[in-house]
Amino acid sequence: MAQEDNDSRIERFRRELNAAKTLRQIQFAMEAYCDRVGILMLSYFHFPPIGAADFGPDITVYSFGFPPEWSARYRDEGLMQVDPLRRLATQRTLPFWWSQIESLIRVDSNERAYLERARKANLGDGLSIPVFGPNGRNGYYGAGFGDDPPHWNEPLITEIHATCQFAHLRFCDLILQALPESVTLSERERQILGKLVRGQSNQMIATELSISANTVDTYVRRCFDKLGVNDRMTAGLRGLALGLVD
Repeated sequence: MAQEDNDSRIERFRRELNAAKTLRQIQFAMEAYCDRVGILMLSYFHFPPIGAADFGPDITVYSFGFPPEWSARYRDEGLMQVDPLRRLATQRTLPFWWSQIESLIRVDSNERAYLERARKANLGDGLSIPVFGPNGRNGYYGAGFGDDPPHWNEPLITEIHATCQFAHLRFCDLILQALPESVTLSERERQILGKLVRGQSNQMIATELSISANTVDTYVRRCFDKLGVNDRMTAGLRGLALGLVD
């Protein structure tokens, strides 16, 4: 596969991605790219950070190409919760082959049963691809190649990793635009929230900043009000999710 062809394929994908204004358009761009490189199945999972407005159960944003009966079982039987590929993908930075999973981590009985069901579904081999976004807004892609995965083609694996990362960041752009307006804190409120996140008490913060504990308490309550929370832990988590903590 010539380098010029690779560059042309990536640039074409980037143009399609930059033009995407909706999640569906991102999916169309991914489907077209998968067709060009021989990916038969693709799924995308998005993990909003704790404290984000859209935080909740792990989100399967989209998938295509998987056998319909397998997709239905995965969704309806909650197989995401026992999928060791998903678990390992949240712990790694580089892609790994599905067939490597039992050599990379210890799997429990439920996870082993899941892997056996996946084998019986004849999904073949594929890549789990971790992707990363702003303020811990991470995720991963599962790219299935069926019975003929390109194990030997490291440049192609690197290219696929890059395109998945590009798509994830574009999705992050769209979802962040759709979330409620960002919280704004004053410089002093951000400073105190940062110290709160690091476990400092109001008295410790007051001593360090040479202000009264009552003043610190006032700032903490202002932070709570702006963040829409009632306790220090939730304030810290939401502040981290919103990028308000340095």
